[in-house]
Amino acid sequence: MTRFKKVSVAALALALSATAFAGPDLDTRVHDLEKQMKQVRTETASQTYGANTATARPNVHGYGFFLTFDILYWQTKVGGTEYALSDQDTLGVMPVEGKYRGIDFKWDWAFRAGVGYNFLHGDWDIYADYTYFKNNTSSMLTGEINGSVIPQRGSRQAAGGGNQFNSVNKATSSYLFDFDRIDLELGRNYYLARDLSFRPHFGLVTAWINQKQLTRYTGGPTIGVNTVHVKDRNDFWGIGPRTGLNSKWHLTNGFSVMGNVSGALVYGHFQVRHKNWLSSDPVHHKVNVGANMHRFTPTASLQLGLAYDSYIYNDKQHISVSLSWDTQYWWRMNQMLNCIEDQPLKYIRQSDDVSLQGLTFNIRLDF
Repeated sequence: MTRFKKVSVAALALALSATAFAGPDLDTRVHDLEKQMKQVRTETASQTYGANTATARPNVHGYGFFLTFDILYWQTKVGGTEYALSDQDTLGVMPVEGKYRGIDFKWDWAFRAGVGYNFLHGDWDIYADYTYFKNNTSSMLTGEINGSVIPQRGSRQAAGGGNQFNSVNKATSSYLFDFDRIDLELGRNYYLARDLSFRPHFGLVTAWINQKQLTRYTGGPTIGVNTVHVKDRNDFWGIGPRTGLNSKWHLTNGFSVMGNVSGALVYGHFQVRHKNWLSSDPVHHKVNVGANMHRFTPTASLQLGLAYDSYIYNDKQHISVSLSWDTQYWWRMNQMLNCIEDQPLKYIRQSDDVSLQGLTFNIRLDF
């Protein structure tokens, strides 16, 4: 009986001891569970509760600034730059057999720089960047042996050559393309799945796109040693709403495949000017026509590449680098004038598209 009492007292002491230790452990587990529930649950504007998406932005202090810098190696494509047509005879009459020549733009370097801020509230971020690209390309077409060049720009009346201005010996054309763009966007980067993150964003875009084409025609039966100058200019400025989606498919060891898409509807002002004159008589044989207007212009951007992310300085900073193919497309951006009749003079707008594409190397630092 004495032994049974001793065993009962020992069992009771063990139970009380286990309860004492389990109490704080249970409180800790409940606290951790509540903390985790707050991370995955959100209260909506309708006072209901739903699932919260995990943030995918770099975890550096939870908030703070980040900087970006891009090195661009791009090429421009502009529709409606054709300035001459080669012919196998010197008369410029049917039949015509030859080559149609426009501006073949060269590749050139450019840059993009940006700054952003990660907000603590809602894991939102705001970001703005500036893109600068400038390209100057020239082209030339000369008549072959017993051949000629048929002008494709300017007016024969302004050239002082009547109908025979359809035949010259040489044509040269230079094209200046100047591109400045500023984007401002508000977005949130989150995981949609374990290895897939999205960053939808919306904001504004403003752009300055200036184009100038100077074409010269020399030689031929009418103008002889003189030169016919044709100068076209199309300067654009616009602003409009923009939205898009950035995505990353996370692979392993910090590598990921990135794909970004965005679109905007830009309302802007086109300042268009066409000039055409003969070098020997620029007073009487000239055309000077303006055709300014306001229009909506849609634009879209696509980007696809490979990225690498890593934390540095004891996880106090984050660095990301990427190499991608970048494309921008602007609809009806070239509104330069071109003469299609001489009696009377009649001009039409090119209303052609502009694109920029090439390689983009990006580096981003969160701190």
